Formats: sequence, C-alpha cells, structure tokens
Amino acid sequence: MDVSFYQGRTYSNPPCWDLVADVYTREMGQSVKQYQAASDSVRDIAVAFRLALAEPDNGFVKLDRPRNMCIVLMGMSQEVGIHHCGVYLDASVLHALPRVVLFQDMASLRDEYPLIEYWSKA
Repeated sequence: MDVSFYQGRTYSNPPCWDLVADVYTREMGQSVKQYQAASDSVRDIAVAFRLALAEPDNGFVKLDRPRNMCIVLMGMSQEVGIHHCGVYLDASVLHALPRVVLFQDMASLRDEYPLIEYWSKA
C-alpha cells in the first residue's frame, strides 16, 4: 500500500472513517458501510462506530491482536469511548484528522489513545 497516496488526500468530516472506507475499497476491493452519527460529537461518533462494526451483517470481527489492513478503533478515555479509527500496517496506523492524514507508529498512538481495538472483515 502506498501510504503517501493517502497522505495526499483529504476526507470529509469526520475524516477517519472515510479514509478507512477509501483504503478498504482501493486496496482490498471491499466495501465498508458508511455510518451516520447523530452529530459531530465524540459520543455520537463512538455510538456510530459500534453500530457500524458490531452489527453481524457488516461482516466484521474483533481481533485480539492487530494484523495488516485491520481497522484500529481508538479512544482517549472510557468515559468518551472509541471515537477515532484508522488502518493498521506494519506496526503503524494510517489515520485521518480534519486537515491531515497521518501514518503514526503504535507506541506514540497509544500515548494519545489508550483505548485501542482491532477489527477486520471475517
């Protein structure tokens, strides 16, 4: 996967899920269902992620350990919950913020987001 290709792109708000959907479509030929958060609030995004990934019809399963091209869900605290996502590749995560796409190593990512889950298409 050419990480720099994605780093040169911008995604709509919230951009992280749009990036994940773009990567899954371009790199794996798999569609990822869009989710609709009730608002741009972190809590509403967290609820939408749960609905998008945990619904059995969507074909995702939770992983114990990361593997290349899995979706990484991230959160800053238990109170807020999971509210950000990216794609795992070679011990780093490609993820999009409002104005930039980052390719960040897991160690520094864990400093920002102590809650981390891994999900993949079954």
